Amino acid sequence: MTTPPPPTTDSAMYRTMHRQPADLRRLQDTGWAQAEAAARLLAPSTRLFLVGIGTSYHAALVGEWLFRAVGRDARAVLSFDFAAYPDLHPLRPDDAVIVMAHSGTKTYTMHALERAGALGVTAVSVGSLTAEHPGSQLVLRTVERERSAAFTASHTAAMFVLAQVAVALGELEGATGASGRRRALAALPVQVEAVLARQDEVLDVSEEAAVRHVYAAGAGPNAATALEAVIKAREAATGKIDALPLEQFLHGPLVTVDAGDLAVLVNVRGAKAATSARTAEVARVLDRIGARIWLVGHGVTAVPGATVFELPELDELISPILAVVPMQILAYQMAVRRGANPDRFRRDDPRYDDAIGTLTL
Repeated sequence: MTTPPPPTTDSAMYRTMHRQPADLRRLQDTGWAQAEAAARLLAPSTRLFLVGIGTSYHAALVGEWLFRAVGRDARAVLSFDFAAYPDLHPLRPDDAVIVMAHSGTKTYTMHALERAGALGVTAVSVGSLTAEHPGSQLVLRTVERERSAAFTASHTAAMFVLAQVAVALGELEGATGASGRRRALAALPVQVEAVLARQDEVLDVSEEAAVRHVYAAGAGPNAATALEAVIKAREAATGKIDALPLEQFLHGPLVTVDAGDLAVLVNVRGAKAATSARTAEVARVLDRIGARIWLVGHGVTAVPGATVFELPELDELISPILAVVPMQILAYQMAVRRGANPDRFRRDDPRYDDAIGTLTL
């Protein structure tokens, strides 16, 4: 097998990453009508299931926080679990389901949508500009279908759309904080653009990540950001990286960290005081072990030697939309360092191409 050349800025992943500010501006300008239509559909429900797989499941995890903030009993569930274990995820007439399906082709995501339709509960979906979701009462459109196996713009857009729907639902029902969250969403396109313009700040970290074992952790809604860092770095760069929610990481897996490993900690401004304090404690422990530390958000006084990628303060519940962008940059740059093609899901290797070809995803 001929080793593929290192990816350049011509890769689909790179181009799509840098298209994100324009995608979010379009959703900010034109997406509120679909969000308000979805809010009206969801308003009679008291319980909400957000269903997805892979990156879409991570968006569902963020959505769970957003909808809980406006009074819904929201639950993120893996597509396979929702479709294959219906007795453990029973649906009531006043339930609603949001299916996250960028391409609209994944087997169990479609089974989940079929299940909701068969029982007659409210079912909406989130997908690309061309995705077909039979049974969905409303497809919330995000971006053009991704051409890279490492999804980027579709993820930020899916979270943005979920936030718009949650805001619209909150405004419909007079929930506290909804109008402030609307203003915060309006600022995101410029903030994402500013982060992408600072991609060179990640070069030293990505050089280390390409050859070290990497651990990622985050708390609250940014546990999903840490998990997304893993799926991106593995898809794009076949990187050696693990992640857990912050407290889960602290209770056991912490002892696998060795001196010289790289720890990526999401530490956004505006997080709950307990979250910031616990993140600082974990950073201090990792520093004493001898790990290299990359803080995404802001620094920790007790670890002055950590590398910090600063992010502006914003509402914690929508912060994953911004905090994930440095993780995308890290994954892309790791792929460049490792000579991997981030667009191909390792299918440029005949062995992987043959093995993956036997699956029905």
